[in-house]
Amino acid sequence: MKDAFMASFFHEGVLGGAIYLQSDKVLFRTNKLQVETKYRNLEIPYNSIKKIQTGWALCFPTVTLTIKSGISYKFIIFSRKKFISRLDELKN
Repeated sequence: MKDAFMASFFHEGVLGGAIYLQSDKVLFRTNKLQVETKYRNLEIPYNSIKKIQTGWALCFPTVTLTIKSGISYKFIIFSRKKFISRLDELKN
């Protein structure tokens, strides 16, 4: 099962794309060719997520995923409540 959400990723600017909740990981995809491959197809396994934080960037709802290695990934996600709810379901 795969849930898709329109999202933007903060990495050297704001990259538009989509974030997918798969059975075992969060997957962000963008088609920007000038971005490194690891950020074009960013995969974050659920078991590596240490912390999930919500916030705001100007007037946009954000979600920050911090993994166990200490790296944080920040996204603008417009259906944030639904995203967090579904992420919690799949993660547990």
